[in-house]
Amino acid sequence: MTALFANAKIPAANFVFTAIPLFTKNMNPKCEVPSVKNSSRYTKLVCLSLLALASCLLGSAQQADDPLLAGFQNPPDFAKPRVWWHWMNGNITKEGIKLDLEWMKRVGIGGFQNFDAALNTPKLVDQRLVYMTPEWKDAFKYATTLADQLGLEEAIAGSPGWSESGGPWVKPNQGMKKIVWSEARIEGRKPFSGVLLHPPTTTGPFQNVSIFDFLAAIGGQPQPSSPTFYADTAVIAYRAPESDALVTALQPKITSSGGNLEASALIDGDLVKTTPLPKAPAGQQAWIQYEFSRPQTMRAVTLVFNDPLAARANMFGAASSIAAMEASDDGQTFHKLADIPADGGIEHTTAFPATTARFFRVNFTDKPSSGFSNMTFDVENPFGDLSAVKPDPNFEISELVLHPGARINRFEEKAAFAKLASLDKFPTPAVPAADAIHKDNIIDLSSKMQPNGRLDWTPPPGNWVVLRFGYSLLGITNHPASPEGTGLEVDKLNPDDVAQYMNTYLDNYKDAVGELMGKRGLQYVINDSWEAGTQNWTDNLIAEFTKRRGYDPRPWMPVLTGRVIESSQASEGFLWDFRKTLADMLADYHYDLITKILHERGMGHYGESHEEGRAFIGDGMQVKRSNDVPMSAMWTFWRICLVARDTEADRGQRVSHGSQPVCDSYVRASAVAGQETRTVAWSVWTVV
Repeated sequence: MTALFANAKIPAANFVFTAIPLFTKNMNPKCEVPSVKNSSRYTKLVCLSLLALASCLLGSAQQADDPLLAGFQNPPDFAKPRVWWHWMNGNITKEGIKLDLEWMKRVGIGGFQNFDAALNTPKLVDQRLVYMTPEWKDAFKYATTLADQLGLEEAIAGSPGWSESGGPWVKPNQGMKKIVWSEARIEGRKPFSGVLLHPPTTTGPFQNVSIFDFLAAIGGQPQPSSPTFYADTAVIAYRAPESDALVTALQPKITSSGGNLEASALIDGDLVKTTPLPKAPAGQQAWIQYEFSRPQTMRAVTLVFNDPLAARANMFGAASSIAAMEASDDGQTFHKLADIPADGGIEHTTAFPATTARFFRVNFTDKPSSGFSNMTFDVENPFGDLSAVKPDPNFEISELVLHPGARINRFEEKAAFAKLASLDKFPTPAVPAADAIHKDNIIDLSSKMQPNGRLDWTPPPGNWVVLRFGYSLLGITNHPASPEGTGLEVDKLNPDDVAQYMNTYLDNYKDAVGELMGKRGLQYVINDSWEAGTQNWTDNLIAEFTKRRGYDPRPWMPVLTGRVIESSQASEGFLWDFRKTLADMLADYHYDLITKILHERGMGHYGESHEEGRAFIGDGMQVKRSNDVPMSAMWTFWRICLVARDTEADRGQRVSHGSQPVCDSYVRASAVAGQETRTVAWSVWTVV
């Protein structure tokens, strides 16, 4: 604890937030708003309120020799706020750089964190400076030199854009990866000789679902082409319990509220091809029903909507459920078995206690919100024109499969294909021993499969399921960056790939600034909030798991596809070990390694890693353990006066987000000389 805060009852913390300076006596005492005259009375009220708050915090510290009062009146450099300084899509001039940095110094800002970004940003300058071209590097060196002369601390983001560690120099085999699989059912005691179905090679979040570029979609841009990569990892066979049969073997009759329905598309294993189910009129429900000739026992259901926009919108909130699983003995009176969620992954597997009935029905609520209904930003569409997102009259359903065999409840999230804020709310129901896969009925066939996928094997008695596992690319890119700065996010679990990525990135800046990198000039790198999705595989994961957890994961790999081995508790325990291994590797091979590389260059590491309300597969404190400056973030969409106004008529008008007032606020947000750009309509308060 420094002398400045020795007698204070508040934590020694800096508050860093986008484009909003703290106001103290020597920091913009006139409530100056840069380059804008006649700021509104509401802006002045905000300034006066902040000054009043500072006065209250000082309390009785009125004496001139009070170190606390002196510290607030003339804060040392380390206590001054830092701001994010976005260079938007090459709209940069040296004149604008000079104006921005001199303003920062004048109002008492201690430093900046530079982000080279783009978010539907038009060309605003005569000569756009393309990322990492000689002209761009010359401008960046000018900024670094001037910042050093002004005594401003300088940092850069961990990649172009906001998140996370990626760029165009990352090769396909170095990108973030996921596990994929195919399956074959083989009758025991009969020789099998054939090529196992190749697992999906699609670049995307799960099985054969393609990557969906959310920012491109809302910006009206076409989906970019993605590189591909695939490698085999294991072939695992298990003797299936008697209950683990395909529902198609029970010959169900599949009908719907919408009449004609391509039932085969619901059970073909293709997560992309859809069949439409018309939405029901108001006050009614749409449904799909399985009818059996005699009562059958079901234990789980899998539902896949082909709606990537709604899936990505979980970042902003979505409906708590999209459907409900029900059962009936007579087809007239139904009782609910489980709600089917809208959050988490592309695919939703919901387990429920074993239920025997002739009729099983999934009732659908209205399609989940794409998450934008509450985003009442008072600027010109900061995330693009959302008017193109039109309501769909149908539910576009890719899969709806009932499972007679036991399944892990929400295995997709528990196996780290997607993330949830809490997994302990979704336990798997107890499974009788006869319905679980026994470990002594699991065989590793990896050495028996030839490179072309051919397997020659005679299984023991029983019905066998052969799972061919591999891994392919997620296709996640760093964002939101300019086109020239966009590329694959690097594999966060592979230390060699992370080191090559980071050294290439830093060498690019070294080429720009020369000796002004380290103790002077460019001093820090900041890893912003994790927005890189989820990664659940890498080249050496089996060996890493064995080393860290003390047992071989291969006999347990069917659990990653939702199967139950030994018991619900044992399978959930393996999944916990699996996620813990991913979390440990993320901390060791991404965050800690980046800190080590920076220290070797005489630089420091700011680390936010995750923020309020946004889960990721990792321990938020563990990944910050080596940061020189640990950080976090709190979003205040509706709680702070932030919205910028563009016209004279707008100024002074009071707008409301809920019950909270919104007022004028102008700042410079890019280094474009002679042009006023506005703050975005939200505030991110970053605590360091």
